[in-house]
Amino acid sequence: MFLVFFLNCLSTFLSLIGFKGILVLSKIIGFISYDILRIRRTVILKNLTIAFQNEKSENELNKIGRLSTIHFIRTVLELLAANKLFKKTKVIFKNKPLVDEAFKKNEGIYAMCIHIGNWEYLCHINSIYFAPVHVVVKPIGKGTLAKWIENMRASIGYRIIDRKGEKSSTTQIFNALEQKEVVGLIVDQKRPRGEILPFFGKDASTNNSLAKLWLKRNAPVIPVIIKRKAIDTQEIIYFPEFEMIENKEWTREQNITENTKRMNLMVEKMIKQNPEEYFWMHNRWG
Repeated sequence: MFLVFFLNCLSTFLSLIGFKGILVLSKIIGFISYDILRIRRTVILKNLTIAFQNEKSENELNKIGRLSTIHFIRTVLELLAANKLFKKTKVIFKNKPLVDEAFKKNEGIYAMCIHIGNWEYLCHINSIYFAPVHVVVKPIGKGTLAKWIENMRASIGYRIIDRKGEKSSTTQIFNALEQKEVVGLIVDQKRPRGEILPFFGKDASTNNSLAKLWLKRNAPVIPVIIKRKAIDTQEIIYFPEFEMIENKEWTREQNITENTKRMNLMVEKMIKQNPEEYFWMHNRWG
């Protein structure tokens, strides 16, 4: 099909121009998107204003919004050539012993992830250095495009949890933990029927899946982010194991709510480590 041919050609082109070429292209597209067409700019600035309130000036928020847009485009372009580019990427680990200690419990690991840095590379590199990483991801696009992206992700180490598979996604997640592997869960986006909880001081629909899963099957929860250090270098930062609560005097729903509230606070901390590379386009408070 033409779309597959086009995507393969685009992937080859991006791998040939490499990290420097992709950065230049991302800046051009980002300028057009953010400054000329103003795509999602209103949402981006609204989100930044909520998150930082009086901490940053209008110019500073605009700068973060522009850099965030460029970074997102860069991440997408890198994904399109990930099977070639990721092999050339250097990595720096910060707090790696925290993960080693978590694995010693022989329970597998829940990786608490957010849309920051090149989150696609995060899955790839953890699969290489630690254990297979299983992720629940939404398809990008539909039909041929979705399948092409899925194949690209599989080529870099993703083990995709199929929500429509023969086994439920919960069963697939628990099977991965049983094998002492990693389950990556994105916790920073709203859900249609999410729990309404404070996020940066303002109520927002919140994904409480991790809290629900943990109550059914305990395993260490390790928050992790990734950030760019150089044009071809990524830094992965692991945080201390997140302490989940299971209060026997509370109902299951109360435990879920309390853990999810605390996770929102953790997500705020993770975002503020590197706001320029966060996905501010998502209408979290919309």
